[in-house]
Amino acid sequence: MLLRGCFQSMVVSSSSINASIRWRGSFCSVYTSALRSASVPYRILYAPRPKLAFSFCSIDHSQSESSKQGTLKPGLYLVATPIGNLEDITLRALRVLKSADVILSEDTRHSGKLLQHYSISTALLSYHKFNEAQREQQVLKRLKDGEIVALISDAGTPGISDPGTELAKLCVSKGIPVIPIPGPSALVAALSASGLSTNEFTFVGFLPKHAGSRKERLLISANEAATQIFFVPPHKLSQFLEEINCLFGASRQCVMAREMTKVHEEETHRHQKH
Repeated sequence: MLLRGCFQSMVVSSSSINASIRWRGSFCSVYTSALRSASVPYRILYAPRPKLAFSFCSIDHSQSESSKQGTLKPGLYLVATPIGNLEDITLRALRVLKSADVILSEDTRHSGKLLQHYSISTALLSYHKFNEAQREQQVLKRLKDGEIVALISDAGTPGISDPGTELAKLCVSKGIPVIPIPGPSALVAALSASGLSTNEFTFVGFLPKHAGSRKERLLISANEAATQIFFVPPHKLSQFLEEINCLFGASRQCVMAREMTKVHEEETHRHQKH
């Protein structure tokens, strides 16, 4: 079990694509200097099945060179941004952000610092969980008019425990291209350095606020052999550890990760106790 802090999570399995994602494969992460100091949730990984999403990738060398400088096609671009260290952004992400007609941002003030750091002058438009329903038609019109719309969250990939899922669904239903621009991932970064099994894992994200629903979800994870990953806010960490201590058993290993890619990056290992 892995726990990631300052906006981190724990791994578990879920019954829906939004709440649970299972990954297979190997990953590599490189950490440099730190950036933000804002508090974030913990990433928790639990090691000893829900819906699956498979992604098969191959490199098209015939297009790799032209795509670097080619004109972007209209559509919705889901752009991953640094989870703490500004140097972790990709060259492709910077090109998309510079070329977009507008950037949808979870927090325009926070995202403004990233854009200023890389001298990007593209207009920002707020897009978060409190206004995404109201923004949908406005954004949809811009996309139908042939604009390039980039969506970013405060950190990481839009739609993964962040706004973006509903807009992506809407675009897919309307036949509008949705283009993922991969990059930093808090859950993958924490998992790769946890020492836990990465052959199979489930991403649960944030647990329900209601005690009964939360216990029900934890029981599902407790019965999973795969590594379980959760996002746990710092102020709820003690409560979370008490709850899993009663449900997961003494043989499970837990890793708590916080401040990933920042100056005070830390991963703490512990074994569950009865």
